[in-house]
Amino acid sequence: MDKVKTDEYAAQLFNHPSKTIADLVLGTLDSTVTECMEAMEESLVTSSILEDVPKENLVKGVGLLKSRFSQKMEPICSKLERFMLEVIFKVPEHVLLPEDVAQRKKHSAKGHKKILKEIESLRAEIQTEKYKEAVFKGKLKEATETLENLKTAALEIETTSYKILRENQTTDLKENSEFILEKFEKCKTQLDGLRELAPPSETTTNMNAVFRQKEIDLFKNC
Repeated sequence: MDKVKTDEYAAQLFNHPSKTIADLVLGTLDSTVTECMEAMEESLVTSSILEDVPKENLVKGVGLLKSRFSQKMEPICSKLERFMLEVIFKVPEHVLLPEDVAQRKKHSAKGHKKILKEIESLRAEIQTEKYKEAVFKGKLKEATETLENLKTAALEIETTSYKILRENQTTDLKENSEFILEKFEKCKTQLDGLRELAPPSETTTNMNAVFRQKEIDLFKNC
């Protein structure tokens, strides 16, 4: 397991990175030894047994003792730190951490196949939903275009109706329809009258030509 992974595991188990815990242990050890040395120094200086020894010599001797002790303890602390980081705080890969609680449940081959089947089922459902979404978007686009076309047609009808009403000076669509129907009937009656007055000696072709011209003239005047 790499160092980063080890640090992550240790942080989960102890709520602190492994290096922080090691520093805390070594710091506690160092401060404890220092306190012991200071207590010993005070005891020696105030002791009546060593009255003949100058206090300066006692203080100097305790200082040398501290220095010697630090030199001896430095490699020991390094070994202790390495031991804590590589052995005590090293979490094996088979150890389950708090975040791996779900993995405590035993899984069988049958259960694994069931999970795979559920995954495939979910994938199929997702694909179906995506297809439905695409179809819905297509229908929505089609409906939107149809609505726009209907709006355009309605606007054209409304514009044309207003135009017809203005041209014929009528007040509503019913009056306009009656007006157009009346004009048509009038033109039809005049055309029928012309056909009755046509001379019988005319050929069919000539009669059709005459009637056609009269129809054009009549509708121009309507």
